[in-house]
Amino acid sequence: MSAAPERRVRPRAALLLLGALVLVALALRLPSFSGALWGDELATNFVVHGFGVAEFGWLLTHGKEATPPLFFVLAWLTKGLGGPEGLRLVSLLAGLASIPMTYLVGLETVGRRAGAVGAVLVALSPFQIFYSTEARAYELLMLTCLLATYALLRAIATRRTAWWVGYGVSVAVAMYTHYVAVFILIGLFIWAFWAHPEVRRPVLAANAGATLLFAAWIPEFIDATGKQAAKNIELLHPLTLDHAVTDLLRMWFGQPLLELADLPGRVALALSAVALVLGTLGLLLRASREGRWWPPPGGVALVIALALATPLGVVLHNVVAPSIFTPRNLIPSWPGFALALGALVTAGTVPIRTAATALLIAGYGIGAAQMLEGDNRRGDYEAVASFIERTGDPGSPVVDLPQFAPGPQMSMEAALAPDDEATPGDRSVYELGLPPLQQRLEDARNGVSFSEAGPPAPPRRIAAAAAAMAGDGMLFVVGPAARLDQVRALPGPLGAFLAALPPRFHEVQSRTFEGPSIFGIGVFVLSGEPAPRP
Repeated sequence: MSAAPERRVRPRAALLLLGALVLVALALRLPSFSGALWGDELATNFVVHGFGVAEFGWLLTHGKEATPPLFFVLAWLTKGLGGPEGLRLVSLLAGLASIPMTYLVGLETVGRRAGAVGAVLVALSPFQIFYSTEARAYELLMLTCLLATYALLRAIATRRTAWWVGYGVSVAVAMYTHYVAVFILIGLFIWAFWAHPEVRRPVLAANAGATLLFAAWIPEFIDATGKQAAKNIELLHPLTLDHAVTDLLRMWFGQPLLELADLPGRVALALSAVALVLGTLGLLLRASREGRWWPPPGGVALVIALALATPLGVVLHNVVAPSIFTPRNLIPSWPGFALALGALVTAGTVPIRTAATALLIAGYGIGAAQMLEGDNRRGDYEAVASFIERTGDPGSPVVDLPQFAPGPQMSMEAALAPDDEATPGDRSVYELGLPPLQQRLEDARNGVSFSEAGPPAPPRRIAAAAAAMAGDGMLFVVGPAARLDQVRALPGPLGAFLAALPPRFHEVQSRTFEGPSIFGIGVFVLSGEPAPRP
């Protein structure tokens, strides 16, 4: 998969192409950039704002997060831009910056064509679109690993001290972003040490400097390994062969919330599969013509190592520690995978590489276009909150069946509350299956995890409190996107709550709001005013 001889591209033309690609990527990400916080983003919101539990610095070092501080510090600096967008800005900028950085790493390893294809895949990937608009550290993690890779490649090529310093600093910055960076960094170190013995001394010196820069955080790293957050993946998503295959395919071709058959869909997957077959055929024909089958050139070997480093490292990690194998934790290897695909589809002669590249980009383009649809993005709790504010009075209570979040705040509470507060003012929000929010905040203050928290309020008690609060006015029930009679029949706290409501409450309106697959949201407006007799 070595790069074929290529005509040089003028820097201005390359900049224009990359600029256009970044603009396309931005357009694909903007629809997902706004909207209420969801899932793990709520943990970021808690760390950044605190909600009276503790100060920001205390939460960084003593809270329940098992992630290093850099992303949270940057999100704390950008939170003043307002709402969820302020918390997501770092991820958006890091995701966009990763596009030209992938191209630059490609130039140093697999050539211009493969680098351009890799950059296009980063721009169009539904997985990348999702995490570029997620208020978590994953896109920043990928970018810092790309920076470390590029700095190392330039240091080896130029032997300039500035690049070695940049490499060492990038290694430290990557570790301050997320611990799974270590697998890419180990891969880079081993590759440089093995493939370029002439630079072993500066490689060792740069990594020694990075270790010194990271040394101050090592006690926190040791502490983080014992936190519940570091064990949740093992509990909720244990590493099995089926899970591993599904996770890898979703990371490579889809997005984390949906089945591959739904996004990108069978047509897109078929296009990508045909592209890979054509690319393999072109590679075999070229290798036969050139008489060279193995080993691959050094640049190709590096991108393959980068593509495999995180998945293999995480599997080996599971031998001695709880599993951390999830698609998002594998994201540092995404650029290596994209460049490996780029090298494969561009390896053949002009007709083969043209067809393979076009089919591969078309497959990813179909998935990217689907990310513009609301049903393929996070649940639209912002629209739910707007509907409740328009439809009811400020005292109308809300009863929510929450989707999982690492807490303590839930999506419905965040959507109804001001940006820097935990509660929605005078409106009461009852979360079924959870203790009251103030109890959750108190538990967080005392270092109590969700698994150790006190018992939730019984649905019958919530029904009595919500009915008393609503009186003969409106009561909002937020749950799955289904008919109310179907929701009543569901086992669990929501069905029990509805059964315990006084019989005077009846449905006067319902709405369905967008969300991926099982995460769609239904809102039922119940009135406490006795229904008129027919």
